[in-house]
Amino acid sequence: MKAYSLDVRCVVINAYESGEGTVEDVAEQCGVGTAFVKKMLRVHRAGERLEPKHGGGAQAKLTAAAREQLRAAVKTRPDATLGELKEVLSRVCQVEVSEPTVCRELRRLELPRKKRASSPANATRRCGAPSGVKSRS
Repeated sequence: MKAYSLDVRCVVINAYESGEGTVEDVAEQCGVGTAFVKKMLRVHRAGERLEPKHGGGAQAKLTAAAREQLRAAVKTRPDATLGELKEVLSRVCQVEVSEPTVCRELRRLELPRKKRASSPANATRRCGAPSGVKSRS
């Protein structure tokens, strides 16, 4: 759910302080919950800012500069593993992230994660008779 805009927050405060009704009345008029009205009144009375805060979840660990370093690392070494890219971020940007975080950032940057096979494909068949050869019975 998105946070209520600053305009809605100000309307709630102004409606209550102008005496348009109780907390419940203001909540109904503005289409918000009573807990939200109480919270806005508490924040306003404490002299805090009414703007919505961060919308939940953890803050991103990688800055724009770290993302550019990741992009550059993939460009210079396209076959680097997630672990190697993680080490580059640790060494260059002094930020510790997990391999899944590196993978998510690659996806956000629209960079490939698929790497070249570590060994060439085997030219011989592993089991069974070669095609076109019939077995004797």
